[in-house]
Amino acid sequence: MKFVVCVAAASLCLINAPAVAQDLLVARMLTDVCLPYAARARSFEKAIKAARDLNFRRPIDDVQPLDEWAAEIDLVSDDGNWRLRIEEGTLEHGDAQVYAASCTISSRHASARELADLGRRAFGDPERWTTSPDHPRRWERRTRRPAEHRLAVEVAEPAERRPTMTVTGYYF
Repeated sequence: MKFVVCVAAASLCLINAPAVAQDLLVARMLTDVCLPYAARARSFEKAIKAARDLNFRRPIDDVQPLDEWAAEIDLVSDDGNWRLRIEEGTLEHGDAQVYAASCTISSRHASARELADLGRRAFGDPERWTTSPDHPRRWERRTRRPAEHRLAVEVAEPAERRPTMTVTGYYF
């Protein structure tokens, strides 16, 4: 009888293991790659290395050598389910140009609702992050000097493309 119970418990763990592994991978993408890069705690090159440590690589159809001064790169997980896009550059923000460092996560299996749920779990701390009722899928990091820099996370569902979660650091 104990053997049957142990086998049943083990099979339940195995059934749930891929989901737990995917949540762990997303958490590591956020904590090891996206947040440090957007907060400028990691350089572009170190963010790529951190993604490679998580077994991300350039897509097979991307055979061009990476330019020494590249400002964007697409990476895909070994199983092909997750994509990372790491980029930096200037953006229009109101009347001004701002420097932005962003990291975008997407998956062919994760819906916008699932990404938003992950965002709520990761960024739902109201002492550190704010969100508004108008934009429930957007979180902004509370900072002492928001006129100098901001860190924002947003889940979007672009037309005819995969849903994305983008972590962006804005530097004024």
